[in-house]
Amino acid sequence: LFRQAEQQMEMENKLTRCRKEQAIVPEDIVIRPIGVVQSQYSDPKNVPVSSQESVVKIFPEYAEALFRIEENSHLWILTWFHLARRDALSTIPYRVNPHMQKRGVFGLRSPIRPNPIALTLVQLIRVEGTALHVAGLDAVNNTPVLDVKPYFEGDIVFSPRTPHIRPAKRE
Repeated sequence: LFRQAEQQMEMENKLTRCRKEQAIVPEDIVIRPIGVVQSQYSDPKNVPVSSQESVVKIFPEYAEALFRIEENSHLWILTWFHLARRDALSTIPYRVNPHMQKRGVFGLRSPIRPNPIALTLVQLIRVEGTALHVAGLDAVNNTPVLDVKPYFEGDIVFSPRTPHIRPAKRE
């Protein structure tokens, strides 16, 4: 019992030091999917970069969270690219242009990243129960869906400063 109290005090002291440094960061974060993607593609290499239609199937326990979602024309879909590599911090955007120079993954939309979280702006076509029919989601079948957020007018940025990553060929 004394050892447990001692360990508890040690932990509280560490947390106090961390709070003073403004650096409380949990070692692990648990995220549970709220649904899955239903897509005609099973291999990430075959998913077109351009728009495709797919279904975001929300699990029944989250059905209430979809209340009035059909009032939106566009949504942000956050997915977990479960088939993506997680072992590289830099890469070449091969699907866009294999002749480009290597870049850090935080400066690319590459699925290869430490946490393969994807953020995609989609057009909401229709809602059927807990099924969101969308256009523009670049995910394979059974990709876990982490969250759905509405697109707001304030989400737009006019003339952002970004590097131009020119496609090797236009489709």
